[in-house]
Amino acid sequence: MKTSAKSNRPVVVKRIAEGGGHGHHGGAWKVAYADFVTAMMAFFLLLWLLSTSSEETLKGLAEYFSESITQSGPPGGVGGTLQGLTVIPDAIPRTPTSPLALQPTVATRQTDPSEEAHELDLGEGVGAVARDLSKVEDAALEQERRRRDAERFEAARRAIEGALASTPELERLKESLVFDQTPEGLRIQIVDREQASMFPLGSDAMYPHTRRLLAVVAQAVRGMPNKLSIRGHTDARPFAPGAGYDNWRLSADRANATRMAMVEAGLDPGRIAEVVGRADADPLFTADPHDPRNRRISLVLLHDRPSLPLR
Repeated sequence: MKTSAKSNRPVVVKRIAEGGGHGHHGGAWKVAYADFVTAMMAFFLLLWLLSTSSEETLKGLAEYFSESITQSGPPGGVGGTLQGLTVIPDAIPRTPTSPLALQPTVATRQTDPSEEAHELDLGEGVGAVARDLSKVEDAALEQERRRRDAERFEAARRAIEGALASTPELERLKESLVFDQTPEGLRIQIVDREQASMFPLGSDAMYPHTRRLLAVVAQAVRGMPNKLSIRGHTDARPFAPGAGYDNWRLSADRANATRMAMVEAGLDPGRIAEVVGRADADPLFTADPHDPRNRRISLVLLHDRPSLPLR
């Protein structure tokens, strides 16, 4: 029997012996087991902490981790070691309460009531100072207005007296003019006197010398910015019963006749603020309501109210 060369080769069995230290499928399981034990310890520690915490603490924790409740107070819950306090400064935005929140919420600053009272007092103090300054400015402006009015009034008085002195036929009426200062402004009164009346008794048809006197006054005040109040006055003598006329209508008609005469003399109609009939309600001589000097026309140059630029 012929044996082949291949069959005469020796059979070699190779055994691979595993090295030590890798028994039981290696050591990776130990790491996983250690992680598991650590997680379980943390879990049981959490359960122990929850079981020993008060209901107030649990409520604070629930509100902190809730996505549906807006955090309005300082983070950290209630009670516990930090007693609801946070180490995050008020000016630093706090972490959103939910991962889906787009804008961080800013911790609300707890304001001390004493600080609020101090801020309120400070605000009221500043406002009071501003009001005081405004009053001072208004008073100074009003004082300047009065000063300028006084200068204009004095100039008008001198112009009227000068015009009367230069006109012989009107010079005798100088005693019929009365100048005085009132809270409203400069008052020029044309007063009736014995033998020198401005109107016939019971009539609003003025005498020619009255018209010329009113023209002098109109020329003296026409360049002034002050408004003019025209008021008619009578004495206390009543009209006869059934006359169909009285002192109220007479005083108003005389005031209106004065207005028309001054407008004809060149006074701007827009300068006239009012035309009033006062009858005998405001006598010049209260001791004798029938005194003829109670019959008069009052021309009041009212104080200038618009703001004036200071020099």
